[in-house]
Amino acid sequence: MSAILLAVRRRPVLTTVGALILAASVYFAVIAAQTRPAVDQVSPSPLLYRQAPALSGQSLYSAKTLSLRQFRGHFVLVNYFASWCSSCATEEAQIAKLARGTTVSVLGVDYDDSPGPARHFLSLYHARFPVIQDPSGTNSLRWGVSAPPESYLVAPNGIVLAKVVGPTTVRIIDALVTLAQEKGY
Repeated sequence: MSAILLAVRRRPVLTTVGALILAASVYFAVIAAQTRPAVDQVSPSPLLYRQAPALSGQSLYSAKTLSLRQFRGHFVLVNYFASWCSSCATEEAQIAKLARGTTVSVLGVDYDDSPGPARHFLSLYHARFPVIQDPSGTNSLRWGVSAPPESYLVAPNGIVLAKVVGPTTVRIIDALVTLAQEKGY
C-alpha cells in the first residue's frame, strides 16, 4: 500500500518537473530563433540562392534611373513597400534605421503607389535611401512580390539570400547578414 501511495505522490512532482523542462525548452528555442534566423528558413522563394532578377526604374526623387547593379559589392536589402500599407508603416522606422547604418544598403521599391504619397510616407520616418518607382508592377512581378512589405537580402555577388514577408527589423536583417558572412557571402 505504501508503494502505491508513494507512486501517487511522485506523479504530480514528475508532471511539474516535466512541464518546467518543456517550458524552458520552448523559451530557449524561441530566443535562439529570434537571435539567429536561418537564411533559408525566413520565407520560401524560387529566387533563393540564384542571381537576383533585374531591378531598375526611375527614382522616386528625380528623373534619374536607379538599378540594383549600382549596389554590386555590398549587401542590399531590396524592400517593397507602399504608402497605403499599414504593415509597411510598422517596419519603416526600422528600414530607415538600417539604411543609416553601414552593414546593408537599402533599395526601396514603391509598390503600386503614387509618387506624392510615397514621398510623404517616407518623410514621416526620415527615410533617406534610394527608391525605385514601380507603377506598372514589372519589377514586382519579376521578383514574385504578392503584397508589401516584402524584403529580399541580396549578397554582394548578386545572389538572393533571404526573403522576408511582412514587417522586418534591423535585428533580423543584421542577423541574416552575419549568418551570410559566416557562410562566405
